[in-house]
Amino acid sequence: MRLINGAESPVLPDIKIDPSFERELKKGLDLRLKHFGREVFFHSPGFKHYEVDDFSIKGPPKFVDISVTGRHCELMCDHCASKILWHMIPATTPEELWKVCSDLKNRGVDGILISGGSDRDGFVPLWDFFDTMRAVKEELGLLVTCHVGLVDDKFVQGLSDAKVDAVLLDIIGDNDTIREVYKLPQRKVEDYERSLELLKSAGLRIVPHVIIGLHYGRIKGEVKALEMIARNDPSALVLVVVMPYYGKAKFQLLPPPSAEESAKVVLESRLMMPTTPIMIGCARPAGEERTRFDIYSVLAGVNGIAFPAEGVVTYSREIGLEPVLSPSCCSTVFYALEGPAASDS
Repeated sequence: MRLINGAESPVLPDIKIDPSFERELKKGLDLRLKHFGREVFFHSPGFKHYEVDDFSIKGPPKFVDISVTGRHCELMCDHCASKILWHMIPATTPEELWKVCSDLKNRGVDGILISGGSDRDGFVPLWDFFDTMRAVKEELGLLVTCHVGLVDDKFVQGLSDAKVDAVLLDIIGDNDTIREVYKLPQRKVEDYERSLELLKSAGLRIVPHVIIGLHYGRIKGEVKALEMIARNDPSALVLVVVMPYYGKAKFQLLPPPSAEESAKVVLESRLMMPTTPIMIGCARPAGEERTRFDIYSVLAGVNGIAFPAEGVVTYSREIGLEPVLSPSCCSTVFYALEGPAASDS
């Protein structure tokens, strides 16, 4: 075992890593350097102020989240129980969405994520909002992304008509998880892959999310989810780690997967998708495990991290990467790497 830069700086964390594990992770870093160069992105979207010794973005928020259902969710999945909606700005009618977005534009916000709680069939109820979303994009000039649930042809057509910049959706690779955690016994893994296929065939940018440890802290179905995503050529991939304290009581008693277990999923994603931008999203456990996971993720070749743990930006610089700080949502990394969505042209 050895220390990673342990005593050299008060900012750099003292993290022990097994040399063989480090060598394995660096296979991902080598691929990432080959296809993307040395820039690594660190994000702090505007739903909360975040600052550690080596990471801070000053000024008003530039990117915020909006929920069309407020704090309400019909599904109330075990892993979240709607708490992820609590930090979002409520806008439960098209008129309210327009007013909220107009106010945000006047305050200097550049982009929004529109989402909400799911209905009992796994859909986020955006149907009544598509026309307003298009107006927000065209008349206010905001970047508009959506985090949806499952989709069908009609829903995809609405997203296409709204000309959204990107569509985010959680992908689950295990039927037991869909039934037990997401409370959707009528749905199967195939429904999630079909949603990816519909969105991709419509020409929309897709940014799938995989929640590591979603099955009550166990790794179960994540690799299957990654395989489905890889087949559909996403614009980016976002990985997060389940946060038990968000969930219902039986979830709160369970530990999340270890940083090492989670990092293996990150590495698998990079090996499977060497040319896809891969980001670590906002949600993951706090404390030393967060620091370990973030460092392991850098070594495994991610393109960036939202709300990086203290010392991770410095560590990235120490190993030869070039940190770029961004106030936007990490799912929009494709703008930095590729430019605006083709649908905008």
